[in-house]
Formats: sequence, structure tokens, C-alpha cells
Amino acid sequence: MSKESKDGILKTLIGAVISPKETMEKVNQNPKVWRYLIPITFIQLIVTIVKLPKLISYTISKTQEMTNVSQAALPMIKMGVVISGIIGALIMPALAALISSAFIKLAAYITKENGNFKNLYCINLLAYVPMLIGLILTAIITMFTEPQNVKNVSTSFALFLSSSVDTKSAIYKLFSSIDFFYIWSSILAAIGTSVVFKMKIKKAAIIVLVIYIVSVIVKFSMLLRV
Repeated sequence: MSKESKDGILKTLIGAVISPKETMEKVNQNPKVWRYLIPITFIQLIVTIVKLPKLISYTISKTQEMTNVSQAALPMIKMGVVISGIIGALIMPALAALISSAFIKLAAYITKENGNFKNLYCINLLAYVPMLIGLILTAIITMFTEPQNVKNVSTSFALFLSSSVDTKSAIYKLFSSIDFFYIWSSILAAIGTSVVFKMKIKKAAIIVLVIYIVSVIVKFSMLLRV
């Protein structure tokens, strides 16, 4: 039995943050998808449930501003927010790790690097931990935020902008596309990629950086259409 399998799951998740290379080297020796996917998904689900009351209030408020909503429709709106929130929480960690792994694997294939996809997937699950930390932080802030201001709770670079900047402006949407915890997650992904493919960290960082930049461009483009 490998040393990693003897370690507790919580220790591994914490290790991904405080000693990522060492932790990912252990996980790479004995990758177990469900061992990490289940607790990460569970944490995300709990965080989402904590945020739901404010999200429901915000959604109802905005819906009433745009249309004349009858009282009979409110339960359906609430149910829609709850269902979408829970489904999102259940699939997001798995989907995020899958997409990241697929793009990294493709880039590695193009550059003629070999590595196991299952190992890479486990590594990207651990790289998702900073995203969880960000979600926990925003959930705590949301608890003390008025429902109408919930949308402004963020961990993106938009925090650096003056309050006078229009939230519909291109610069605001660009800064909103760059998140502190997503950057942290990408750094862990780069470390993990270098471990799985046994490549230099510089090369792994370039691969992950390109993928990150593309993701920012895509998110920015989507925000511009809103």
C-alpha cells in the first residue's frame, strides 16, 4: 500500500494547498478518482446550500423587477434556483477537472508527452481545492450581504476597480473574468501536470497558462454578450 493511500483524505486535500508537489507525487502513485471527487463535491454542495437562501431572494427580486410575477409563480422560481444550484454543485467539480484534463492531455499529446489520463484527472481534482476555498469565502460574505448585492460578491480582479466603474463596462467584465482562486488552481494544475507527464515545470506552466488565457477570453466574450 502506498504512503498516499494511508493518508487521510482531508490531509491530502490540505496537502494539495500547502505542499502541492509532494502531495501530487503521492497521488500520482495511487490515483483514486472517487476518493477525491466525493469529498470535494460534498463540500461544494454544502457551500451551495448555504448560499441558496440569498440566491433565491436575489433571483426573485430581479425577476419581479423585469416582469410582473404572480405570487403563484414564486414557488416555481424558488424550486428552479434550488434545482439548478444543487445540480451545478454536483457536476461542477467533476466537469471542471474533466475539461482541464482533456485540454492538458491534448496539449501534452501535441508536444509528444506521455501521461495517464486517470492520474491527470485526480491531479486536477486536487487543483480544484483553491476554487472550493474561494467558494467558501464568497459563501461567508454572501451570508452578510443584502440579497440585491449578492451578484457583487466576487474574488475576481474586479475588486481592484473603483466603485464608480460601470459594472456593464468592458473593463469591469474583463477584470471579472480573472479570478484569484482560479489562478491559484491553475498553478496547482501546472505543478500536477509536470508530475504526471514528468516534464519540466516551465513547460507544464506554459501549457496550463495557454489554457487559462483561452478560458479567460471565452468567459470575457460571454460576459460581453450579457
